[in-house]
Amino acid sequence: MKGFHNRKTGMFIRRTMRVPQMLCGMIVALLVTDVSLAIEPRQGTLVVVGGGQLTDEIVGRFVELAGGQAARLVVIPTASSDSGLPDADAVARLWRERGIRNTILLHTRDREQANEAAFVAPLRSATAVWISGGQQSRLAAAYVGTKVQSELQALLKRGGVIGGTSAGAAIQSGVMIESGNPVPRISRGLDLLPNSIIDQHFLRRDRANRLLSAVSQYPGHAGLGVDESTALVVQGRHATVIGNSFVVVVSESQAGKPLRLRTLRHGNEFELGTSQPNRPKQVKWAIGIHGGAGTVSKDASPETVQTWRNGLRAALEKGKSIVEAGGTSLDAVEATIRILEDNPLFNAGKGAVFNSAGGHELDSSIMDGRTLDGGAVAGVTTVKNPISLARRVMDKTRHVLLAGQGAEQFATEQKVDRVENAYFSTERRREIWNRVRQRESVKPVSRVSTARPWQYGTVGCVALDSHGNLAAGTSTGGLNNKKFGRVGDSPILGAGTYADNETCAVSATGTGEQFIRHTVTAQISQLMRHRSWTLKQSAEYVLHERLNKGDGGVIAVDLHGNIEWVYTSPGMFRAAASSDGRFDIRIRDEE
Repeated sequence: MKGFHNRKTGMFIRRTMRVPQMLCGMIVALLVTDVSLAIEPRQGTLVVVGGGQLTDEIVGRFVELAGGQAARLVVIPTASSDSGLPDADAVARLWRERGIRNTILLHTRDREQANEAAFVAPLRSATAVWISGGQQSRLAAAYVGTKVQSELQALLKRGGVIGGTSAGAAIQSGVMIESGNPVPRISRGLDLLPNSIIDQHFLRRDRANRLLSAVSQYPGHAGLGVDESTALVVQGRHATVIGNSFVVVVSESQAGKPLRLRTLRHGNEFELGTSQPNRPKQVKWAIGIHGGAGTVSKDASPETVQTWRNGLRAALEKGKSIVEAGGTSLDAVEATIRILEDNPLFNAGKGAVFNSAGGHELDSSIMDGRTLDGGAVAGVTTVKNPISLARRVMDKTRHVLLAGQGAEQFATEQKVDRVENAYFSTERRREIWNRVRQRESVKPVSRVSTARPWQYGTVGCVALDSHGNLAAGTSTGGLNNKKFGRVGDSPILGAGTYADNETCAVSATGTGEQFIRHTVTAQISQLMRHRSWTLKQSAEYVLHERLNKGDGGVIAVDLHGNIEWVYTSPGMFRAAASSDGRFDIRIRDEE
């Protein structure tokens, strides 16, 4: 919606006044009057409007829920373009005509400001919030994951009302359709209505297919298609339809049956489903691997592509054989990664990239989801299989990470297989190294840069065994032409590797500095734990919303055996198998 409905004239008023420059990124308090009537606390309410003109009934219901003349309303116009933001005085007049005297405009595009106590202060005393239309991606970019989101959820808990139209409706769900039709682009919303996916302008813009697609991707979520000039009023799990058109409810299928659809109109009431995501599958074991973010060139020969597939297959079958026979996830992870370390195609062990000094420094880590124990090594130069040395650090010491000469000395004590540093060299890697050196001598890389496909590497494995234990491991030769002594995310628990039996196991690949800065693998686990998000939701949020496009990807498995791979690089070498018959090997992005 790009305006407000005037109750007195019945006209739809478009917003044409620009916000003065001094108001951008600021809180503007408008016409604050003395409020003597207390608002009785009750269960919070959402008013989800599908866009178009607001009917008098919708406006009246929102004003009533907000507290009428006693309401303290915060209007969030951030979905609008900068040129379309409403003037503060105009907003005050429009809502005063609706009977709400106390109105505050809240707007910023700066996430840091959205985390400031002074900025969110008006939300703490508000009885109502109205989120206007535009592009929901602007709202998500500014507020998802900030204190604004926390305060909105707190407002609901204390009995307030949050309404929104168009983009202001879509942002209220946790799984948010950002754009795309018929194939939806999914991102994160404010999660005000858990386990739901909201689509607006539903019938007017023929969005049935994209909502069906979104619900099929996110089991346990109800699809709510709200048409224009129509609202869904939700209190707890109880929902009521008001307005001029329809609401379409899409429910997940049962026992292999198609998705279920219900069409509801004005006055219809229903209970939102109580199904929860993360329902256990009948999976006894599951294993996933990656061979690095990036892909083979589009003009690569079928023989070349098959060679990569064969490498992934050999590693996957090794790990599969262990967990299938009742072995532990830790043993499967170590054995699988050893296969990848011995394969010169991958950037780990044999075939590791060159550092700037013309040598090889390898990093690796492994983590036990049952105990949260982990072991890691960094900067080793003569250890044939760094993943096995990392396992020894976990099993034989009270430490987590050993580096450089200390790790080499520990390798000697443990009598693991050793090789000359030249063992890791291949002509293919040397040719690539020379090209990278030549390019970087002309144009040095920036501090935060997206690596090119041939710079990516790293191998990893995640596994769930039949005993219910998760494990993860990662091994790498690092970035091509890296500074001597550089350590990336692969040997750092919580950045490149993480496993927790209560959530998931994750292994990452890509630009290590970015995965360290954002503690990517631990953050995915924490979103599952503290927000009850699915593995897919958590991984997609971190990769798409927290990192830069092209930074890399992850392979992950949750405690129920659901395997996910999420990446923003040109592709990712990946494979997965599970006890329910899955056996996938994929390389290119389009697969």
